[in-house]
This record gives sequence, C-alpha cells and structure tokens, in this order.
Amino acid sequence: MDDGFMREHDIITIEPTELVAGGDALARVDGFPIFAMNVFPGDVARVRLYEVKKGFAKGELVELLRPSPSRRVEPCPIANECGGCNWTAYRLDKQLEAKRRILTESLRRIGKLDPGTLPEIALHPSPLNYRLRSRLHRDGDAVGFYAMRSNRVVPLVPECEVVGIETARHPSEGEQWEVGDEVIRDERELTLTVDSFTWRLHTRAFFQVNRHLLGTMLRLVTAHAARVQHRQTAVDLYGGVGFFTLPIAQLFERVTMIEGSPVSAHYARKNVPRNVQVIEAPVEREVGRFAGADFVFLDPPRAGAKREVISAIAERAKEMIAYLSCDPVTFSRDASRLIASGWSLSTLDLLDLFPNTHHVETLSSFERAQ
Repeated sequence: MDDGFMREHDIITIEPTELVAGGDALARVDGFPIFAMNVFPGDVARVRLYEVKKGFAKGELVELLRPSPSRRVEPCPIANECGGCNWTAYRLDKQLEAKRRILTESLRRIGKLDPGTLPEIALHPSPLNYRLRSRLHRDGDAVGFYAMRSNRVVPLVPECEVVGIETARHPSEGEQWEVGDEVIRDERELTLTVDSFTWRLHTRAFFQVNRHLLGTMLRLVTAHAARVQHRQTAVDLYGGVGFFTLPIAQLFERVTMIEGSPVSAHYARKNVPRNVQVIEAPVEREVGRFAGADFVFLDPPRAGAKREVISAIAERAKEMIAYLSCDPVTFSRDASRLIASGWSLSTLDLLDLFPNTHHVETLSSFERAQ
C-alpha cells in the first residue's frame, strides 16, 4: 500500500522535529508523517522507506547529510546497527528532555490530561554501563544483541555502554546469557543487597536491571508509602521477588503481595518478613478479593494493568496508589482511568533505567481527589 506519492524503498530527505514513543524520530514531508530510526531532531538525513501506510511511513537511515548539534560523538562503532541501544548518538541530556516530552505528550494524547495541570516531572538520570544483567545471543563465535529489526547477532564491542565488553567476553554455552559483574548461566540463584535490604532471586525471575538506580527506586517508593497516614494494610501487585515489598513491609502492619510467576513467588516467600502474605496467582484474578488497603503499589508489565485491575484498585485503595510503569502509553491510559474514578495524580518521577534507549520508566503517586 502507498499513499499516492511515496512507495516502499523510496529514498527521501527528512528533517526530524521530535522523538516519539517507540524511539523513532518524527518528520513531515508535505504534511505526511515519516517515522525514522537512527535520526534525531536537527538532523538532515536521507532515509529509505521500508513501510508505507495510508497515514504514515517508516524509514531507516541511509545517509546523514547534516548532523544535529544535539548529536554526540558515538562511543559505539555499531550504534546504527546493534539493537541493544537506539539513541546512543544523541546527547544524554537531550535524551532525558525527549523522554519528558514523550511522557507529557502521552498523558495529553492518550490520557486526555492538560499538560498544565500535571505535577512537575522529576528526572533521575543514570550512569552508563548500567545493566545488572543482560540477555545476549550467540551465532557461532558472535555474542551480542540482535540487530535492529532482525535476529542477526551483532557482536559486542569494547565501547559498549550497556554491559561493557569484559562482562561478556567468555559466555557460557547455550543460546542466551545473563550478564552482570560476571557471566552466568540462566539457571542460577543469586543474592543481591541494596541499601539495607537483601534478596534471594533466580535468573529466571524478573528483577529490575539498572544497578545504578535500584536504591533510588527503593527510596522513592518508601517515601510515597511513608506519606500514608494510616498504615494498617498495603498491597503490592506484580510483586516479583519482593523487591519493593521489603521496604513497604517495614511501614505497614500487614502486606499482601500478588505475583503470577511461580519462580518469582517462590523467591518472594524466601525474602519477605512474617507480616507479608504472598499469593501466587494472576493479579487480575486476585485483586478483587482484598477488602481494601491503605496503600496500593503496582509494577505491571509493559502492557500495563488490565481494566478490571485498575477498577479494583480505584475502588479498594483508601489513601494512596503508587504506580511504577515501563511504558508511557499504557501508563497514560491507566492514569486516565484512575483519575476518572476519583483519584488525582500527585507526583511524577521519570527514572532513566535504560539510557541510550527510548524506554521511559515512571513512578507516580495518586491520592483521593478532594
């Protein structure tokens, strides 16, 4: 399909104006939107169209005619090829600004919220080489991330700003590896300590991967929970191995944690104190069964929380809801539903858990509307 004047494989010149959710740059040619990879606001570039639809087209960089002043000297020679990062060539401060705009625009467009009414967005940058662990792939002697839009393995280089080459020089046998301070097999139990807390976990269990911001996230969630006046009950949804459950349990008399993964729930039981009940079940099945809670915390997957989960939380939470989201679009949808149910958005933090990529992580808090 084409729009009448553009076709797949055409090469055109664009000048992007902004970065959008998903990581592409947006340019317009005679008003027609073009989304392109590996280009940034301020660039003048030639791109090859690989998809043309009725209302938009997608392209990939062919030639950079004039670089944006917001570009940096790429420390990674495979930045335009490797799928491990997609914003490496963009200045780190500009990345944070772009993520804030993406979040604000998502709340406006998807959540129907007036940007002027939003709380100030606090930014939390991260140093590079941030990965506590990464999933790499092997193809013969090549070990690295997949290429963009492909399952071809791009070998890691010494300049890698995600994991660093020393952590992945000698991978163990198999198709995938977990990479942290050392290379480890997928099947392994670990112990991790952050601030005064210690967790036992398994490489098959979900865990936050940015080693630099683990303490920041703990302290932010703890600060939200500490603002709750009545601290009898709390609920932690999508609780994983209990990362956030531990600080919450220090503040509340009783905590219910719900986690659908058997592996994560197994380790959560090893980690949490006696005042925590761990329920191994899908959140959408169990969330409607608790009578109420003074504080509700949720950290759902990228798809966000299902409508019935948001409805149950909105009805049963008493004082505060804290929501950690890894996708600004689904977060905006869920925030809109909470606000429509009588809650107000009180605080908004943007955590740069994945620098050099388009991923936007937010921590928000909601309180009963006055």
